[in-house]
Amino acid sequence: MPYALRVKHGKIGRYELLHKIAAGGMAEVFLARQWGQGGFFRDVVIKRMFQHYAEHEHALRMFQDEARLLAELSHPNIPQVYDLGHADGYWYLAMEHVSGVTLTDLCRTAAKLQRPMPLAVAIGIVTQVCMALHHAHERRDREGRALKVVHRDVTPHNIIISLDAVVKVLDFGVAQTAARVDTDAGAVRGTYAYMGPEQVRGKPLDKRADVFALGVILYELTTGRRLFRGSDVEIMTAIVERDVTTPSRHVANYPAELEQIVLHALQRDRAKRTPSAAHLAMALEQFCMKQGLATGALVVSQYVRSIYPYERAHEKGMGIAQEPAAAQAPAPLTRGTPADLEAKLFADELRALRQGKVAVTSSPAPEVELEEISSDDLLVEDDDPEARPRDKPRAPDRLGLDAFDDDSDVRPVVLLSNKRRGGDQRADGAFMSDLERRLSEEPASADAEPGPGARGNGPVGSGSGGG
Repeated sequence: MPYALRVKHGKIGRYELLHKIAAGGMAEVFLARQWGQGGFFRDVVIKRMFQHYAEHEHALRMFQDEARLLAELSHPNIPQVYDLGHADGYWYLAMEHVSGVTLTDLCRTAAKLQRPMPLAVAIGIVTQVCMALHHAHERRDREGRALKVVHRDVTPHNIIISLDAVVKVLDFGVAQTAARVDTDAGAVRGTYAYMGPEQVRGKPLDKRADVFALGVILYELTTGRRLFRGSDVEIMTAIVERDVTTPSRHVANYPAELEQIVLHALQRDRAKRTPSAAHLAMALEQFCMKQGLATGALVVSQYVRSIYPYERAHEKGMGIAQEPAAAQAPAPLTRGTPADLEAKLFADELRALRQGKVAVTSSPAPEVELEEISSDDLLVEDDDPEARPRDKPRAPDRLGLDAFDDDSDVRPVVLLSNKRRGGDQRADGAFMSDLERRLSEEPASADAEPGPGARGNGPVGSGSGGG
């Protein structure tokens, strides 16, 4: 049965739902597959709004505004949005699929395996979240007006980490932005344990509310314990009225400089708090440089893969890799003498002629007049017209040597020829004997005195020493 017919959750629009990933208060999330022409497909995430919420204008507008806001954000640490539509009775949002685990699941699994998160990994994750939020905080629309985005729900559950250590900030559904008028501005939205004091009180928010949430996450990752515990009332009371316990109370030898960074981000008075996510990221990077900590993607990826060994489920018929064609075995080499091989080739050709496999033409092949070329024809004569005989024209540059402008790095080449010069009627044997005699009389080095035979103008003249 084809893979496409085994899907249980059906389709929505042009997307095929594979299985459910999660469900929230207003929507459920599916892993889906988008199909195209020519065998194209890719995995996406479909966020499908519950039908009864679609009947409420305010809830529907928030769902649509999330898609519009994500379309304005373009950052590697924020998932891309592909599509917003209505099909089969549902409003849906198609987004980038990130294959990874949430920060909540990573911490829980690491605790079960008794593999605490190293300090470098915790800082590396928080730094990427800082960069994503800084991009959202400072983003402007196409008219140049500030969007003034405040996420309002920065929690470990909304942070996903791929196996290649790419951190993504999810769920801008409750984000505050200048692109929409919040009719219920006094309502408290988010997760209590990660809210800033002004958010708990229902006051107007700015980007420093997300900085407080980052401070809570950094505190929890570096100490290995929750910062605010208890019921909702107890948590809100602790956030508004109490200063946080210093991390060094829970962890011995906790770095003092890092403790100041964490406590500065957790100031209840936002005027004294770290002013932006970019300032927090810069402070963390400076701390790591002083401590010699490597917080790059490879460090984070190595830890994540040690907690979640990656083994992708195989899908039959979904592969795109092509198997290499079977190589044909080379024909065995024919053994024997060259005479035996020539006799065999002649016998094969004669057999082919008798069977009519080779067309024999009655007209003989046209004769081709071949031009005889010697070394004198290939080499260009000296450009000095006085050195060239007047009755002999300059030979054409058949090797294209004139195209080289600078030949300072070219070493001279001496051609030895046994051709007899004009007027030299000596026999070949006498000529070669004279040549061997003069070569044996060449000086051993350029500093040596030239021999008596080096003054002649034979094939090897006085210029053979390199000049």
